This record gives sequence, C-alpha cells and structure tokens, in this order.
Amino acid sequence: MLLRNINILLFVFISSFCFGQDSVPYSKEYEFKEGIFLSLEHFKNNDPITKKMIVSGIPKAQTDFFTELIEQKTIVFKDSAGAEKTIQTASIWGYCQNRSIYLNFNKEFTRLNVIGNLCHFTSMVTVQGSYRDPMDYNYGINNTYQELRQFVYDTKNNKVLDFNSKNMELLLTDDEVLHKEFMVLKKKQKADSIFIYLRKYNEKHPLYLSKN
Repeated sequence: MLLRNINILLFVFISSFCFGQDSVPYSKEYEFKEGIFLSLEHFKNNDPITKKMIVSGIPKAQTDFFTELIEQKTIVFKDSAGAEKTIQTASIWGYCQNRSIYLNFNKEFTRLNVIGNLCHFTSMVTVQGSYRDPMDYNYGINNTYQELRQFVYDTKNNKVLDFNSKNMELLLTDDEVLHKEFMVLKKKQKADSIFIYLRKYNEKHPLYLSKN
C-alpha cells in the first residue's frame, strides 16, 4: 500500500512538472488572445486566427468585430505564408472577444459562463410541446417553443451534455472521492449541488492552457 501511494504521488509530481513546462492551469487572470479558434486544441493552445490574419470589410476597430464576422457563412484569412484560405463559419470551435469565450453550439455561438475542464453555458433550444389540445384552433400546427437551458461542455471528451444531476454523476466517475460524495446525496440534494460539484471538479482537475 505504501509503495502504491508513493507511486501515485510520484506520478502526480511528474505530471505537474511536465504540465508546468509549457502550460498553466486556467484562472480568471488568464489572457486569451482575441480571434477564431478552429478546434478545441487551438483553444487550449491559445492559438486563434487573429484580426490581422482575417480578410474582411468589417472595420477591425469595432469591439464587436467577431460578433459580426461569425454572421457570415464563410471566413477568409491569410495563413503564415500569406496565402488566403476560406473556412465555413459553422465548422469553427468558437472565438474570443473582449476576454469572453464563445462556443459553437446548436448553430449558435454562446458565451461560456464557467471555464474549466467542465465548462458551463446556457443556450436557447427548440422544444416540441408535450400537450396539444384538439379543440385548439392551431391544433395540427407544429407546436414548438424556445426554452433557455443549461449545458456542460466536457473538454476532456469534447462533448456537450445537459447540465443535470444524472450527467454530473457520469462526469464525476474519474474522481472516486467526488463521485462517492455526490452519490450519497438524495435526489433533490444532487439537483441543488451540481454547480458545487462542477466547481469542486474544476478545482481538483484544472484545465491546462498554453502559457502566454
């Protein structure tokens, strides 16, 4: 048992040392570069397509430059060799503007409220009505409405999940201590504690990003 614990501590130390060479844990002081992130890896490496690389008629002095840019179907930019390239806006991971990160989700770009290995955001989704009154004049017409919902973005697996207690159980499985704590809670306690455990998880398992 002693040898096993020593090996675990040694592994943690080595991992931390390796991360420390070219990466830092995310904090609110971290300076993201403004620009378009093509993928999750570009985000983690803080390596966006910056304003000076983008070819556009939109004035680059505008504070909402990227908000307007992503309204276009395609984005044109110059690579390191000066050659122009065109990408589909719908294919990009997200962008950074005014120190905020916006994730491409459900054909929209939505701001990440919490950044970490587990990110949190809200987004409007289209919901099919569960009840349709046959006496209603509009019966037979597509009964849908918009609803604001909470989501969690798992950066380890590059997946978006509904932010609820069931998915939090799943996300905590790689931390035995936190998972055990969460599982002994009652159903309502779990629902009320998902933000707490999101924070606990991110504190124990910080998101490492490229040094600036």
